[in-house]
Amino acid sequence: MDKTTQELVEEIRQLRNELKHMQEIVNSLVNIVMDFEEEEDYGPTPSSQKFLDMYN
Repeated sequence: MDKTTQELVEEIRQLRNELKHMQEIVNSLVNIVMDFEEEEDYGPTPSSQKFLDMYN
């Protein structure tokens, strides 16, 4: 099951492309998580007027 040099080069090229796609997916997921965390930094909006008056 010996592979020729050309076959190995082609397989390496394919693996590099797959790795690039995986990196793009990971980057997208990280961006989604970071955006989600930024939205949570502000905390929930108080629903009680009494709670809101506490800050006035």
